[in-house]
Amino acid sequence: MITKQISVSEFKAHCTEEIRAVEKGDTILELTRHGRKVAVVKSPEAAEATADLESWIGSGKGTVTFGPGYDPNVPAWNASDWES
Repeated sequence: MITKQISVSEFKAHCTEEIRAVEKGDTILELTRHGRKVAVVKSPEAAEATADLESWIGSGKGTVTFGPGYDPNVPAWNASDWES
């Protein structure tokens, strides 16, 4: 999928073609005004595929494994290393 930035004025001039590209699922449009992003146009399928923050937080729980002999409760440094 391609993300394409275009100005609002360019979008107004070519909106039919741009919407067709979005409709096919090939493109996500970022509309800009004076170089700043003001809107995003994407297909409903692409919008659903974009995970929101709430669904992302905690999604990796239980996926980390530690090597043999590693204790995550023991500091990785010695206090004496920090004394001058």
